[in-house]
Amino acid sequence: MKLFGVPILPEVEPSKMPFWRQVLRGFSQCAFQANELTALFFIAAATLSNWRMGTAYVVSVIIATVVARLFGGIPDLLGLGLYGFNSGLMGLALANFFHPNTTLWVWVTVMAAVVAAVTVAMARWLRFPFLAAPFIGMFWVLWPLAESMGLQKIDLGAFPDAPVALAQATFHALGSTLFASGPGVGLLFLLGVLVSNWRHAVVALMGAALAASLAAHVGAKGTAINSGFIGFNAVLAAMAAYALIAADLRLAALAALFATWIFSYVGHNMPAPALASGFVLTVWLILLLGWLNPRFNSQAIPGKTEK
Repeated sequence: MKLFGVPILPEVEPSKMPFWRQVLRGFSQCAFQANELTALFFIAAATLSNWRMGTAYVVSVIIATVVARLFGGIPDLLGLGLYGFNSGLMGLALANFFHPNTTLWVWVTVMAAVVAAVTVAMARWLRFPFLAAPFIGMFWVLWPLAESMGLQKIDLGAFPDAPVALAQATFHALGSTLFASGPGVGLLFLLGVLVSNWRHAVVALMGAALAASLAAHVGAKGTAINSGFIGFNAVLAAMAAYALIAADLRLAALAALFATWIFSYVGHNMPAPALASGFVLTVWLILLLGWLNPRFNSQAIPGKTEK
């Protein structure tokens, strides 16, 4: 691992990565990085917002990595930290949407293990990027059963109107990727990405700014924009498109705009929190369009001519 080109940790093949580095990379995968230093910034960001969220985050990623190793997770994916981030998001979401009590902590540990097991299974059987689908799917299963499980939902209330502050909205959207909010949280998230890949940091800022601008243009509630609630899916979509599909700013911008609209649509029609569904569905949509595109361009298919 390098910091601005300077070696910090020895380079190790993903399949031979030690356990502690697998865990740390699980945190950093929340922004599609495999960087141990990034993890420290993300843990600090979640903890700055709420120490319970930071604790749930840490516990969940550690449990997920242990479970993935026990269940025969693919060594290369373990080394990249890819089995940790879905459970990490589950821990953050549980601490964000439910009142803190003993039952909550029981379910944080249980759901971290369940989501990790689902992630191992999906990684073994699926041949396309499933991204945060294990976390989202399991949370949506849990949501209607929460009361019977002893969990008490937090009434987050409606967003009141307020003047839009684009700079604030942009930074808050960065932190909201970790279900946290505040300028300090957003700055820590940005620094965490920056020490790993400065281009990804620029893409994250672009996604957040595009989402805030689009939401302001269509008249969304000012506090929903300023809190980062509307923008975090755009941040994730822009970064995922750039990091996983193609390093193209045009594609990242398109993903940010798609994700903002899709997140809004899901949020208005889903009887549960929309979570990161906007970014996941956007990446899947772009991959589908990429698969279809050659069939609409005869020059892209060798030996084919337009009829």
